[in-house]
Parts: sequence; structure tokens; C-alpha cells
Amino acid sequence: MECYAAAELGIGGGELAGAIRAGRRLIALDPLRESGHRYLMQALAAHGNLAEALTVYGRLSELLREQLGVSPSPTTRAVYQQLLEQT
Repeated sequence: MECYAAAELGIGGGELAGAIRAGRRLIALDPLRESGHRYLMQALAAHGNLAEALTVYGRLSELLREQLGVSPSPTTRAVYQQLLEQT
């Protein structure tokens, strides 16, 4: 599923919808695995929905804090920072 999300994201254009679906599916399968959140954030932003992409990060951050007492990984924070720079 991660490979599919990455491929769809890499193709872009009309395939971004597939990347968004894959990201949502990855999150549903394993909510604590950050890679699904990153793919979804990137796909949403590339699709022009930056606000929702930032919301995904906020929900992930809350989930990790509540469930594990940790913050998102440096990789995930870097994606978030890149999204913030787009605003």
C-alpha cells in the first residue's frame, strides 16, 4: 500500500486521488504508523488541499501524544514544515 501511495504521488495529476485513498487506507490499517500520514499529507497538499493536510498532522500529533506520549518523528515534522512554508 505504501508503494502504491508513493507511485501515485510521484505520478501526480489525476493519480493524486489514488494517493489520497491509499494514505487514508494506510492510516485506517495502522493509525500509529507515521508513513501513511505523511503520504496523505503530501497527497492532499499536492491536490490543493493544504488545510486538510495540516489537519492530518495535527491529528497525528495528538494521537501520538495521547497513545504513546511522543511527538511525530523528525521525518514527519519535516514534511509538516514543508507544508507550512507553502502557506
